[in-house]
Amino acid sequence: MKNRENDMKKFIVLASVSVGLLTGVASADALKNSLTNIMNTNDSTQMVDLGNFSLDAKPKRVKRVPKSRPANAVIGTINKHKILKKDANAYLSQRTGGKVTNCDVIAPKQQKMLLQEMGLPFLAYDAAEKELTALEKETVLTRAWMQKESRNIKIKDEEVRVIYDQLKQQSVDANSTKPIPAFDAIKDRLRMQMIEKKMIAKVMKDVQITVAQ
Repeated sequence: MKNRENDMKKFIVLASVSVGLLTGVASADALKNSLTNIMNTNDSTQMVDLGNFSLDAKPKRVKRVPKSRPANAVIGTINKHKILKKDANAYLSQRTGGKVTNCDVIAPKQQKMLLQEMGLPFLAYDAAEKELTALEKETVLTRAWMQKESRNIKIKDEEVRVIYDQLKQQSVDANSTKPIPAFDAIKDRLRMQMIEKKMIAKVMKDVQITVAQ
């Protein structure tokens, strides 16, 4: 169970990255094109006519009734990593904009391509575990935490304006001849500095530091 939870954490952290990385990868393009074809064609060879899908009613016409596996069913493996149907459904829904939410309705060929695409985060994580040095891992984790934390800190323009006015007044008091940039020109940079200070204050809270003699 613990290994399963760790695997899913890896997938959740890296899933959004894999979609971007796979933009230029043939397998991702193949999956995208295949799913697009399913959604936009009336070819009788397709398993399901997604044009008949409705949020308020069951499909009017289905080529054949697909099997329906439970949410916790293992639909495939990627090396040692097991992929549950519910996770594949969530990822498929994301990739199709919510038009396809059940991996059982797509053909086996598309299911294999879906697993291949979902496997990139696992494989990338495994490669990173083997190839990155301890320092590189620390750097990656630090950068990821800072990016996540910065998104959670909201600073309004009014708060930035207060800092801007203070800096402007300090310049006047110091009789500085250097021109002060307009607020709109530097507000984003000031906001980032304020965010960094808040992050530093958070991590330094209750920290005990001693200097060896």
